Amino acid sequence: MPLWVAYLTFKPGTSVLQGLAAFERRKTFAHPPRATVLGEYWVNAPEGMPQVVVAWESDDEAAGDYYEAAWGDLFDVVIARATEPVSELPAGLPPGLANRG
Repeated sequence: MPLWVAYLTFKPGTSVLQGLAAFERRKTFAHPPRATVLGEYWVNAPEGMPQVVVAWESDDEAAGDYYEAAWGDLFDVVIARATEPVSELPAGLPPGLANRG
């Protein structure tokens, strides 16, 4: 199943009170039903860095649209596909790449 990550960064100029309001609003927020959430983290990060990171599995990117619609008023939302690290390189890589170590 595809893995997705959302990075939510407070929009420039967001006040501390707006940040607290977002934290309070989170108490009533429900993740989209088609997303199997693997983790949600509210991060005490510096300005300009993501303050919320959400990872989920879903067959499509619709959950990302849901997060953007729900939180786009306070956060800049970036959605990205992700993978888990692999222990072996896939077969069929070009020889120069496959031999790097």
